[in-house]
Amino acid sequence: MSENVHDELFEAMVESVGVKAFAANMGLSTRQIHRMLNGAQPNPVARISAALAAGERDVAEKALDRLCRQFDGYFVRLATDLESANVNAVKESAEAIVAITENRSVRITVREIREAIAALAALEHRLLNG
Repeated sequence: MSENVHDELFEAMVESVGVKAFAANMGLSTRQIHRMLNGAQPNPVARISAALAAGERDVAEKALDRLCRQFDGYFVRLATDLESANVNAVKESAEAIVAITENRSVRITVREIREAIAALAALEHRLLNG
């Protein structure tokens, strides 16, 4: 993601509540927020992106999934090709069905359902976007 996109996203986040409220919510001064907005120091969106890119992919994806769950969503990694997406969607859906029918623990069942939904979403993306 380009720095410009990071800057635009950060600016939109600040504008959504105003500089004073955003600074207070972040535990920072308005001066610090203005420095980030003016590019004098990296903004949190750019830092998160850099931090995710600096670590191993699996760990970064776990961090992304945690952030997504904080906002009632989940992270979906897109399959590289249609065949992989197809196989993964069938596999994950079957595992979810087994977890549901065997009355596994709620935690395991929910995880399996989430993995199936993510695999199906990745398949949908590949079908629609080639």
